[in-house]
Amino acid sequence: MKQRTGFLILVSVLIIALSLAGCTPGGGGRTDKVVRIAQWNPPTGMFHPELLTSDYDGNVADLIYETLVSFTPSFEYEPALAASWDISDDNRSVTFHLQPEAKWHDGQPVTAEDVKFSLMFVGHKDYTGPRYSNVSSIVGMDAWHTGAADDVAGIEIIDEKTIKITTIEPYGPFLYSIGGRYVLPKHIWGAVDVATADQQRELLENPVGSGPFVFKEFVKDQYVATTANADYWGGKPKVDGVVIQAVSQDTAQAQLIKGEIDIMDVSDFNPTAVQALEDAKVQLKTAGLVAVQYMGINHKMPEFQDKRVRQALAHAINRQSIVDDLLYGRGNVADNPLPKTIWAYPGDEFIKHYNYDSAKAIELFKEAGYTYENNVMSKDGKLVKWTLKYPVGNKVREKAAELIQQNLKDIGIEVELRMMEFQTLSEAASSGDFEMFLMGMGTSFDADQLYIWGPGSTFNYSGWSSQKSLDLLNQGVSVVDIEERKPIYKEWAMYMNDEMPWIWLYNWDGGIAVTEDLQNVQFYAGGSYYNIVNWEFK
Repeated sequence: MKQRTGFLILVSVLIIALSLAGCTPGGGGRTDKVVRIAQWNPPTGMFHPELLTSDYDGNVADLIYETLVSFTPSFEYEPALAASWDISDDNRSVTFHLQPEAKWHDGQPVTAEDVKFSLMFVGHKDYTGPRYSNVSSIVGMDAWHTGAADDVAGIEIIDEKTIKITTIEPYGPFLYSIGGRYVLPKHIWGAVDVATADQQRELLENPVGSGPFVFKEFVKDQYVATTANADYWGGKPKVDGVVIQAVSQDTAQAQLIKGEIDIMDVSDFNPTAVQALEDAKVQLKTAGLVAVQYMGINHKMPEFQDKRVRQALAHAINRQSIVDDLLYGRGNVADNPLPKTIWAYPGDEFIKHYNYDSAKAIELFKEAGYTYENNVMSKDGKLVKWTLKYPVGNKVREKAAELIQQNLKDIGIEVELRMMEFQTLSEAASSGDFEMFLMGMGTSFDADQLYIWGPGSTFNYSGWSSQKSLDLLNQGVSVVDIEERKPIYKEWAMYMNDEMPWIWLYNWDGGIAVTEDLQNVQFYAGGSYYNIVNWEFK
């Protein structure tokens, strides 16, 4: 099962979810074995794993659906829905052998036909999701994607439980990008028009997967409940179910200590709060995340098309203060797309660091044709004033928005802050309705970022494009050996570091707080569902 990270609603929502789970508030009053996971924003109901774009929905989908291949906490590949696989001598083909006992939650067997359908769904010309680049290297996928063919030559069904997938050239992130695709039930989604799949509310909100937990109920803006899959090929989970519910970040810690929730995301490492958790014998599990927080800028606006302006913004924002004062040192300033936690990071000595320097920022603005007088920045006689949109729910990000506002005010730029619900911001970003925005982006264990910066990517909200970037990314995925790929991604990271298409802010440590009596929960950069079938209450 592929992992994800990322986690307000009134406290009354919690009471509803507790009633659903059959729980009594308080650690000593548990009457069930249901795990209650808090997240800061509610699931939206987009529980199709290849259409969703929010971790808040992804946290639900990852309980229900599975990928062929998964990761261990040490970032090694391990079997998931594929029990094993064979790689051809030329590194172009992988033959996956499915778990023989794998079944959909409605009792139908999981077959190679489901795998083929799932890959072709992502490759379909009418697919509206953001992940086509993950399958575009498969032989014949381009012809299928353009409508020139009615099948994909590089996907060969050997038998009911065996499928062979071949790429045009050796493909470095094969197991991550292709083996990491979610498998969908063809007998449910096969008759659905791909172009309107994201509008099929009945199917989207009642998902049928093959994973360790079976969907039970979704209450909009409140919670999702699942139950343990008694027929799961990997063995029935030791807990009875999982409820994912929206909880206020302001009250979650107290609720965890009282036993009203079992797991919550930890992004605020305030020493006082951490000490309170430790005193209550709450388990705190942390790790550096494969993710970045950034300030997106609209490249359709002429001012942001000048990289000197983008570099000036990087110098103008005291990003080290965000790390030191808001993250309490649990992270690092980011100046390029690749986090330090993955093999492709080129090393600090090769990256230009945009240290906080208001004078340098003003100098770059002047070079770009701006006028700075009496602490007022202007261009062609007009005062510089921008709006920064950001989502409610993440306290560090909310405070970072205020810091950015003040930092830019210090160099004569007025910034209007506009906080909104995450879904509203996501829609605004997708439609280009923004000047600047704050958002987080989970990146890949592999170095490939074509899914962000490739043509037609729905994650590239800013609208930046570069042929050099595209050429390097395409070169990077055409090589299998990691040592041969490193210099390619080093050059790409250095180029992106200079271009600054986003204003990268910081990489951060993530973590979860887990109630004392829930055992075997692990946390790593890939998420917190690892080995979930063996979670148990003592």
